[in-house]
Amino acid sequence: MSSLEFLSPACARAEAGFEPRPRSPLAGALPGGGASGIEDISLTVGKLEVRGEVAAIDVDAEVVRLTPERALVLCSSERTAAIEAELRESFGAVIDVTGALAGLRLKNPTLMRRLTELELDRLPAVGAVARVRTLVTRDAEGFRLFFPQEYGEYMARTIVDTARGLP
Repeated sequence: MSSLEFLSPACARAEAGFEPRPRSPLAGALPGGGASGIEDISLTVGKLEVRGEVAAIDVDAEVVRLTPERALVLCSSERTAAIEAELRESFGAVIDVTGALAGLRLKNPTLMRRLTELELDRLPAVGAVARVRTLVTRDAEGFRLFFPQEYGEYMARTIVDTARGLP
């Protein structure tokens, strides 16, 4: 285990009166059930940062290459620990950053265009979304945004406010 294991929800253990409870950094700012077309995926998507020759990553998960030596592996949160163990067999630097990154899915392309100047037809990309450095990917359901969890409430409130202003 690395010294960054505190970022991994899988490493949280009940002990000495502490009972871990998963809580999204967006929970307080998103309306119950999610605003129309805005979904909190912070707790459902596992996020693993891998460093090394990332072109050689061969796992049953989505691999987002950030640089030739750095990638973010996205999977269902239930599979995070197993995929991390599999990646550790080939890569020395694998960090579970699930607890460090918040995640949102937006279904509305007009909303995305109001939030960022990134070219939405050239994703994945890293850039400013509501002035926060964000990794933006696209899947069949819409746009996925991954950003530092400490910006969770700000991002959620900004996105909900922007969505309210759409026709």
